[in-house]
Amino acid sequence: MADHQRPGDTTRKGYGAQHQQLRAQLAPAVALGTVPCARCGYLIAPGELWDLGHKDGTNKREYSGPEHRTCNRAAGAAAREAARMADPAPRPMTRW
Repeated sequence: MADHQRPGDTTRKGYGAQHQQLRAQLAPAVALGTVPCARCGYLIAPGELWDLGHKDGTNKREYSGPEHRTCNRAAGAAAREAARMADPAPRPMTRW
């Protein structure tokens, strides 16, 4: 567990036992540097930070596979921004 996380953080965020077990199974192969990023296709280098990514649009129900942490989080940020732009917060009406 990363030192910035508290116990239970991953489960609370929707990454429970199944996610953690699959990530643990994939970790040895990823550590060898032979696994490509499911998002960009480039190899994940030994020691490089990585996430177990989800297929876009599946609401964390389907995994895409290991992804560079930067690829995964940039995609998540882009999806959040697209959702925000599609449904912006209403602006208060001002009546004069």
